[in-house]
Amino acid sequence: MSDLSPGDDALELARLLISIDSVSPSLVPGAPGEGRIAAVIAQRLTGAGFVVDLVPAPEDAERVSVVAVHVGSRPGPTVVFNGHLDTVGVEGMADPFNPRIADGKLFGRGASDMKSGLAGLIVAAERLAAADHPGTVVFTGVADEEDASVGAAAVLRHLADRGVTADVCLIAEPTWLDRIAAHRGYAVVEVTLQGTAAHSSQPGLAVDAIRALGALLQEVERADDELRRRPAHPLLEYGSFTATVVRAGSAPFTIAADATLVIERRTLPGERAEAALVEVQAMLDAVAARTPGLRTGAQLTHQREAWEADEHGAAARFADVLAAELSRDAEGETVPAAVGAPYWMESALWQAAGIPTVVCGPAGGGLHAVEEWVDIDQLRRFPEAVIAATRDALSGSSEA
Repeated sequence: MSDLSPGDDALELARLLISIDSVSPSLVPGAPGEGRIAAVIAQRLTGAGFVVDLVPAPEDAERVSVVAVHVGSRPGPTVVFNGHLDTVGVEGMADPFNPRIADGKLFGRGASDMKSGLAGLIVAAERLAAADHPGTVVFTGVADEEDASVGAAAVLRHLADRGVTADVCLIAEPTWLDRIAAHRGYAVVEVTLQGTAAHSSQPGLAVDAIRALGALLQEVERADDELRRRPAHPLLEYGSFTATVVRAGSAPFTIAADATLVIERRTLPGERAEAALVEVQAMLDAVAARTPGLRTGAQLTHQREAWEADEHGAAARFADVLAAELSRDAEGETVPAAVGAPYWMESALWQAAGIPTVVCGPAGGGLHAVEEWVDIDQLRRFPEAVIAATRDALSGSSEA
């Protein structure tokens, strides 16, 4: 085990992980993906006494995740540490894989999202393994979080096949050390509008797909306004409808026969993502009723459920202890808070698998941007707090 403090050890490991190109090939064709970073982490955790498996995704064997398990000397609960290995692309970045420290910040692709969180979890796992803990500590580093989450799905299947059940999962997404207590879900619906083309000098002969498209956009706006009139969620405010992609028309002087539209629905806890298809179909029916001869279609292409953290039990206890430990080292900074995230996270997948989940990790700025960085103080504070919260969880405490 390193002679460094957990915080300094995590900083050095974060620099190593940033230096490894793990850009997702789902987002950037030809990018290397997670193979190399998975191998480095697997070697390190094997050396720390973990039993390590590299888990390929059934959809693509090159998308590799890491599952590392350390069973303590006596029975007890199981705590999972989770993070993702992949990053977005590096277009516009001058030196993305050369970690640089300046002004209390660590720069490089993945510094915030989320190789610093990964480093903190790995160091915490190693220190716990060296300290003869009760129960079981599991580290999972998953592939493909930035796109389709095939890694998380493969890891959850792998754990289920091995009979590994967990009492709590900590996901170290960048949260500025706050606790994400809820996040939105989403659904994506692709819509087709089919009319009849005609010369633009004879509009009476056409069924104008662009005019129908305009009417549908008005329906989307009305539906979004209606969502904002509903009672607000305390952390997430409102769901939403948004048109994100529109295509129509083929040439000047021709009334368009076809149009396509992508409609995105952001959902709140308690709303089912798949219901977006029914909602969009109602909009289409309203437009078609006003447009004789128009043919419509709608297909649900993506869906992920919203999530809300447990208010009681093992995860709530873990979150409270983690926040208390982070506050202890805050030196006058704002005490970590329970906040909502407007975007989706893989916490919903872990919770759906029956594993209560906490989301908290170090952050900085420039996520998915050309200058990404993490706050070094947050990175250093994180593993110590994780160790303390995990020791509490492994002792069997669960009341909150």
